[in-house]
Formats: sequence, structure tokens, C-alpha cells
Amino acid sequence: MEEKYIVRIIKNELIHFKNVEYGEIRYMNYGSVQKNAKIEKNDIVGLYGQNGSGKTAMIEALAILKCILAGEEIPYQPYEGLLENEGHSRIITVFYIELGVKRYKALYEASLKADHEERKIHLCSEKLVYWQRGATWKSERDLEFINPYYDPGSIINNVAVFFHTAHERELESTGIAQGLQNLAVYCAQKNLSIFFNDLMLGKLSKEKSADDSELCRLSRVILGLSDFGRLYFQVVKVSQLADINRNTILPVSVHTESSNFVMQGCLPLVMDGQGKIPESLYIQLKEAVKAINIALKAIISDLSIEIRPVSEEPDKEGNKNILVEVYSIREGKEFLTRYESEGIKRIISLLNYLISLYNYPEVCLAVDELDSGIFEYLLGEILGVLNEEAKGQLIFTSHNLRAFEKLNIKNIICTTLNPQNRYIRLVGKEKNHNPRDFYIRTITIGGQKEELYDEADLQSIGYAFRSACSNHNKNIKINFSDKFRAKLDGKA
Repeated sequence: MEEKYIVRIIKNELIHFKNVEYGEIRYMNYGSVQKNAKIEKNDIVGLYGQNGSGKTAMIEALAILKCILAGEEIPYQPYEGLLENEGHSRIITVFYIELGVKRYKALYEASLKADHEERKIHLCSEKLVYWQRGATWKSERDLEFINPYYDPGSIINNVAVFFHTAHERELESTGIAQGLQNLAVYCAQKNLSIFFNDLMLGKLSKEKSADDSELCRLSRVILGLSDFGRLYFQVVKVSQLADINRNTILPVSVHTESSNFVMQGCLPLVMDGQGKIPESLYIQLKEAVKAINIALKAIISDLSIEIRPVSEEPDKEGNKNILVEVYSIREGKEFLTRYESEGIKRIISLLNYLISLYNYPEVCLAVDELDSGIFEYLLGEILGVLNEEAKGQLIFTSHNLRAFEKLNIKNIICTTLNPQNRYIRLVGKEKNHNPRDFYIRTITIGGQKEELYDEADLQSIGYAFRSACSNHNKNIKINFSDKFRAKLDGKA
């Protein structure tokens, strides 16, 4: 069996992204990778802070990163308002890459801009720096690329792409610059990365071999990051909660592996009565539900779920669709899963990927509002088990402080009031301090290098409520139509 890549995110930086002017997060294995080129710590990190302080911004940046690495176009509508109107927004990520005995470190930087006329997100420039591990991190190589062809005039005028490296002699043998002009046009038309697209990957996949040429090293880095984005990196955004709450679909995050097959993604578990699912998805969902039920019994002992086929019918292309219903079964009683609580549906939605996170070091899961609808004590127990035993990486945001009692304070990143330094770790906690109490005390009395909460907001809430009511009574008048007033008066 071919060796699998293990890729780990060890650092993120955001620059002019949403409400973050600058923010940096170093994850649990940043130090061990820099020093020993190893993943030595369990990698669970939670982001905490007041509303609107940059937690979701990091998850959305990770979602954009996943699109780029997976060779997909960044969708316009979810992200148009997050990017700078003047200048560019930048996402910088540092990765650790392992393939057998070979170790690499890579920095990838993407510069983004929204084109509001074309309703597209442009990947204006990219930079890739990578190192191979010997006795130390040596043999740094860098590639920087600016794509001018988002402006059609640049194509007509044959404007040259900007391609720069400080290691031109070493990288000359890779042939990476050959055909770059044509590839840039292709990527601009499809809004794709110059590194992570099917044409580039097809070329590099022929070069990944056992030798140690520069082209092989570059191929392993790019192909490793591409595999990570396509197969092992999952981002669950808070927008999925809307589907759950509307009882339309329950998005089930799925990661499945066999000896020659890896599948990951988000499958729809139909909630609104009956729903049609392609036969291939139905088969995958049946397998996912088996795994979910095994784990579900450990969390809610009397609950299981079942997908039941109602009928089969072909679509216009002749592919078979299965009409299904989804049931919950508790103590022999059955009812549609749509009537479960938000918390139960949230747990079902995430369980399959949490199972994979627990078992596979290749998996990275980022979840916005992990605590939504989940009982506080149960959330703490799940996080405690994952922190002790999970092999993969979990990045989550939450408002529930139970995590402070189950994780080390180093596992917690706090957002700040300073947009130029959005993310910090807490310092000054003594061994006998309760982590939860320490955090609340830090919010109220300070003691960190940045403020975490504006206490003046608390003092003004009552005044604001009174003022709003007063202004409402003075300034707002309600007028009824003649027909509606007649109904009120009982004349119609």
C-alpha cells in the first residue's frame, strides 16, 4: 500500500480579514515541529472570546484555505464581505508534512480580493516556501507568483506573470516556470490556485518518486497539501446550523477509509419528512450511520438512528434515486429524527468525523460553535476524551466554558479587543487556579497583555434598553390601512 501523507496545520496568520487586522495562532505542535520535526502533542485548540472578536473569522479563513488546497473555486457569496475593499486580504498557513521517513515544512500565503462586478473571489497572488528536514530544517526554497490575468486587458496586452524565487538555480531543474503564462490564464478564468489545480497536480504526480531531486521534493509538498485539502481537512461552519434548525437536512460530516479508498465530505441526512438521495450517497450514508450508532450509544445510551428506503425511482439521466425517511429509535419507540432536539441533531451531524479524528492522525476538523445545543457536561466529556486520545487535529470555537475544566490552558486561544493582535494565550495561571474561574477573573480585572472584554459594555446595557424603549414610544407611529382598521372596529 502506498504511504499516506500526514499533514498538520501548525500556524495561521490573518491579515486584513473580516474584523482581524492581524492575528496569529500557533497550534499545539508548532514548537515540537520547529525543534524536533515531530508531532508530539495531542492537537486540540479552542477559540474563546466575546461576540464579534474574530473566532468565526479564523474558521472562515480555514474554509477558504480548504477550497484553495482542494483545487476548488472560492465561492463568492459566503466570503464577499470578509475581504478588504481596498488592498488585499491575506491568509498565511504553516504546515508540517510527513511522508514515511521524509519530513517537510511548508508556508503557504494567499492574497485575496473580491470582484463585486463579476461576483468572484480572485486569488491574486500566492507564495509557497518549503523546507526539508535533515539534521535541521534546511534547503529552504521559495516560489512567489502574482496572476495579472484577472484583468482581461492583461491577456490582450500579453502582460507577463510575476514569478520570483530567491533560489532560481536550485529550482531551475523543476521546470516549474515553464508554461506558467498559459497556466495563469487558465487559473484566472477558473479562479483557481496556480499550485493546487488539476493541470499542475497531473504534471507533478508523475514526478513523485523515491529520489531526492528538487522536483520530487516540490511534488511531495504540493501533492501532500492537495491530498490534505481534498481528503482529510473538514470545516464545519455555523451556517450548517441553519439547515439543522430549519429541519431541511442534517449535514453529516463523513470521513471513510479503506485500503484503497478515502472519502470525505458532507452528506445530506434528509430531515424534512422524505427525501431523495442518489444511490451512491445512500450506500455511503448507510455505512456512516452504522459508525454513528456505535458512538451514539456511548453518548446517549438509548438512542439510535435508521435510514429507511421508501421507494426507488430513476432521474432524467437514468441514475437510481432512493426515497428515504430517517427515524430515531429510543427504547423501542420510533419517530422521525426531525423531532429531535438541536443538540442531538448537532451531535449526529458531527459524530462520524469525530470518530475519524479520534482514529486517524491525518484528519483535521475545524468546527464553528462546537457547543451549539450540546449539554455542557457532555461537551466537556467529549473534549476530555479527544484531548487525551485523539490522533488528529481539532480546531473549534465555543462560548461554553466547560472546556476550560477539561483542557489545559495552553489549548485555549482567547480573542482580544485589539484588531491588530486578535489572538493570545492566557498567561499567569497558577497550578491551583481553576481554569474557568481564572478566565472569568481575567475578563473582569485584566492582567493579560491585551484586553479580552470591554466591561463598559455591561454597564451600558440597561441604559441602552431604557433609551431604546423611550425612543420607540416617541418616534414610532403605527398606521393601519382602512380595511384593517375596519376589521379592528368590527365593521368588516
